[in-house]
Amino acid sequence: MVIRELVVTLVTLCFLVIPPAHQASAYRILGINTSPSRSNVIVQDALMKELARRGHHVTMVSPYQEPEQVPNYRKITIPFDPWVLDFTKTIFKNANSGWAMIQLLPKLLQQNTVPIYKTLRSQEVQSIIEEPEGYDLLITGIMNDAVFGISHILKCPVIIVCSNAPMVVVNSMVGNPTPISTIPNMMLGLTNPMSFGQRVVNLVGFFFEEAFIIMWKYYQRKAYEELFPPDQFPAYDELRSNVSLVFVNHHFTKGSPRPYVPTMVEVGGLQIKDKPSPLPGDIRQWIDGAEEGVILFSLGTNLLSSSIPPEFVSAILETFRNIKQRVIWKWDTQDMPNKPANVMLVDWLPQDDILAHPNVRLFIMHGGLGGIAEALFHGVPIVGIPMFGDQPVNLAQVEKEGWAYVLQYTELTVETFSKAINEVLHDPRYRENVKRLSQLFRDRPESAMDTAIYWTEYVIRHKGARHLRYPGADMSFMQRHSLDVMGFVAFMTFVIFKAISLSCRWCCRRSVAKLKTQ
Repeated sequence: MVIRELVVTLVTLCFLVIPPAHQASAYRILGINTSPSRSNVIVQDALMKELARRGHHVTMVSPYQEPEQVPNYRKITIPFDPWVLDFTKTIFKNANSGWAMIQLLPKLLQQNTVPIYKTLRSQEVQSIIEEPEGYDLLITGIMNDAVFGISHILKCPVIIVCSNAPMVVVNSMVGNPTPISTIPNMMLGLTNPMSFGQRVVNLVGFFFEEAFIIMWKYYQRKAYEELFPPDQFPAYDELRSNVSLVFVNHHFTKGSPRPYVPTMVEVGGLQIKDKPSPLPGDIRQWIDGAEEGVILFSLGTNLLSSSIPPEFVSAILETFRNIKQRVIWKWDTQDMPNKPANVMLVDWLPQDDILAHPNVRLFIMHGGLGGIAEALFHGVPIVGIPMFGDQPVNLAQVEKEGWAYVLQYTELTVETFSKAINEVLHDPRYRENVKRLSQLFRDRPESAMDTAIYWTEYVIRHKGARHLRYPGADMSFMQRHSLDVMGFVAFMTFVIFKAISLSCRWCCRRSVAKLKTQ
């Protein structure tokens, strides 16, 4: 009896002294993403919410309101300025014009710093910085370099969530290699294997992207130094090279396999739920009642459908009017004259959950990597209409795999649009190919989310996991590619051969002179 009481007492003391496992590993995590592209924020937000569900204390700052309530998850919304709405009209006006998009880049990069100023100077973020509990980790997205100063104030490591395939500007943070012979430039629409001519074009694209990085860093450095004065904070480049980990929303089954350093982790499909959430009542009834199936039409989060020129809207409506399927169209206003009865307008929709419904037959989209991943995961073929950025190369790869029909935006007419839709709907090869590739995409040792959670906690546990860092990340371009060594070897080779040549000539002259004296 005495022994049993003693055991009970010891067990009780253990529970009092040793905290439960979930409390011992509960971290405070801050997320900041000022991107005007909601698709970028969605990918990061999916990770932040899951971290909260698993017991961590999470604060997320972004320009977008979040209706979903998650325990341990605090959402702070700093709305962006209305320039984004005007910019989307400019995108439509200049779509498929490479030179026009290049001319827009400086303005785009400059305006991307505007939300950073507004967010970091807000009272809400200043209050977060002053919280006595502090934070164990800062998670941010791409095009948010100036936010890195927060990590210095909080004395915590940084993780980047890249919502698309690795770009050179992200690779440069951790020294990830980008072989130009095998990695097509994301702006050029090239796919592997590249011909000699395509590799020449890819080399030109590489130099363009290097120029883009210089421009990007110029505006980000300017914002950083205004927000975090150099006499009080580390240099911009110092903090930029101190990123602990980069999550890339990419998977080798969706494009060419590529090399990665340990600090680059593939989490393609991070935003995709293992179990779809229930659909809103009106959307569910619309899909359930579609005897011929449903087509989902969305041009993503950056481009407002109401900005589409009227002649293209007329062509789209006329096409939809002549098909048997019901259509769910992501349309940002309630006003659409002459709307067909088989078209449902929704200003914001749960895209992943809709694509998971078995009645969805086709996805008409712009070629964003997130939407492609969701369509692939759920086995839905695509009609792609690329606009800008990485969309052409994303859709070129999917078209090559045989589960997408790509239609250029400038070529959109009733005839071309109808042909694209009917071919994908009625040619079984599209659905067969996407079902086969969906199995490859799903076949992983653990889900994208579990992978991201593990490495997030790993970085916190190991105080930034500096041991993962690739030494080449801290070298210059010349050092990393041994150009200085090759230059030195070439110089020494020249010196040695020159010395040998001079010695031989000197010996020859002496021999000739000696013969003459004889």
